[in-house]
Amino acid sequence: MTSYKPRRDTETWPKIAEFVKDACSIAAPQTAYSAKLLITITTAFVTWAVVERGLPLQTDVIFSRQVIDVYATEENSGRSEGTRRNYRSMLLRISEVLLPTEQGATMTPLSRKGVAHPYSPNEMANFRFWALGQKTEAKRRRAMLMLILAAGAALRPVEVIDVTPEDVLVDENGVFINVRGGTHPRFVPLLAEWEDWCVALLEDAEPEMPLWGPPNRSDGGNLFSSFTQYTIGEHPRSERLRSTWIVGRLQAGVSIKELFRALGFEKFENLPRYLAFVQEMDVASYRAAIRDSDGAK
Repeated sequence: MTSYKPRRDTETWPKIAEFVKDACSIAAPQTAYSAKLLITITTAFVTWAVVERGLPLQTDVIFSRQVIDVYATEENSGRSEGTRRNYRSMLLRISEVLLPTEQGATMTPLSRKGVAHPYSPNEMANFRFWALGQKTEAKRRRAMLMLILAAGAALRPVEVIDVTPEDVLVDENGVFINVRGGTHPRFVPLLAEWEDWCVALLEDAEPEMPLWGPPNRSDGGNLFSSFTQYTIGEHPRSERLRSTWIVGRLQAGVSIKELFRALGFEKFENLPRYLAFVQEMDVASYRAAIRDSDGAK
């Protein structure tokens, strides 16, 4: 534990190292977790609390059950339910040791968590300025790529790592992306509004090199969050960009079968939750949509 150093966010570590080590040293003897696992998960949690939420390094604030609940349900929404449950259990055990008199707050059921809210058109327009306003060329490219692949094709961070110029087909029908990473290989048509940016980035891309840059497998699902914490301005969140894409396709009337095809899904358990964000038609449009949908014509 004394020699531990995180692989990511090495700039924040010196500011939180003593706080993290003190918490883990006190809690470790009273938990069933290894010291390495305990300090690794705790470091990621405290980094998020300080950098993303701006919380002070106070035990009663950071290790409160409410903050742990937000971290498990929001920050790690891209991870599996089991992983998020394990993270929360570990952090709650530390909280029980450090704050024994402040337990009892109700936790959000992870299996019932809602989907991320989609962004509005105005918010998406502002994110274009955010991307173009980064201070270095490398950050501008990555910010643009994040919007192109997440908002334009619904790719997850872990899928972005492997996308090379050879995976992007540009022809008279637009841009077609070969998704090889992750667990859902597929081809996804890019939304037309992001095609110009995509073509521009391809012009300077190195052949056979991932568009994001040299791969760092330790980033995985945290690829975007590891990047945005060092950007300037209000940055987007990958799960909300993906939700914006999904709700937009539903609103546009894309068939469920083709939506599944683009997402690489065989089933879509959260579909009803996304439908809650889709605007209903007025009565006349609703009647016409159903009446004129006879596939036999």
